[in-house]
Amino acid sequence: MPPPSPDPDDFAADPRIPLADRELRLPGQVAGELDAIHVYRGRMHKECLSAMSFAFRSEEFTARYHVPSYVEWYKRCDLRPAYDMHRLVLQVLQRRSRNVHWVLKSPVHVSALPTLLAVYPDARLAITHRDPLTVLASLTSLVATLRWAHSDRVDFAEIGRYHDDLWTTALEDLTTAATDGTLDPARVHHVHYADFVQDQVGVIEELYRALGTSLAPETADAMRAYLAGRPKDQHGKHEYSFADLALDPVVERQRFARYQRHFCVPEELIVS
Repeated sequence: MPPPSPDPDDFAADPRIPLADRELRLPGQVAGELDAIHVYRGRMHKECLSAMSFAFRSEEFTARYHVPSYVEWYKRCDLRPAYDMHRLVLQVLQRRSRNVHWVLKSPVHVSALPTLLAVYPDARLAITHRDPLTVLASLTSLVATLRWAHSDRVDFAEIGRYHDDLWTTALEDLTTAATDGTLDPARVHHVHYADFVQDQVGVIEELYRALGTSLAPETADAMRAYLAGRPKDQHGKHEYSFADLALDPVVERQRFARYQRHFCVPEELIVS
């Protein structure tokens, strides 16, 4: 408090920005490989996890800290307070602005779509699909690196098992919702990660059309300029291995088979 100023100059001079930047940069300074995986800065976008953490119900805690008792509690808890808090944070941030259209992002929403839609009944969804085995390896690497910034105990296999169980349930529920009509197809746009890598702006233009609008040419140009100034592996290459998870790839393929068939998700080579 107070909410950010709508004046661009006042916003840029807000003293809270460098404070946030210092806090967000610190894990990367402790765990030197973090920037190669995920860059955190005070003027960059932050996932919904941070807003939800004010309700003490957020994957932000499971990602950063090894607290098994919290994990067990979190698996059972009602996430409605987290989404109510998330909504309150957005209301505070937009209080001085008009006609705000929020674009929000976090993979954890897939695990709580009924709750999300109860809090935001007019939400439109864009879901990006990628080979779950690649996702598990990459996500485990990110979480393990975050843990190294906060702890001297990091267990790749334990982190991998947690996300394996989480995503098996989430993607199975997503597939069921898409096949039984629970999830209205008119409000969901599906994207494949491989297509996005090939043509980021083109995929976003297609998303805008699906939402009944169009991507302004100047916005598309700004996106291309942003991408050109931030080439892949700018901060180093993110290397990860499925073998670190101590999971059987054949078993995992079977667990995710229904999801991959329904959404036509191609298999990727497992990095080893």
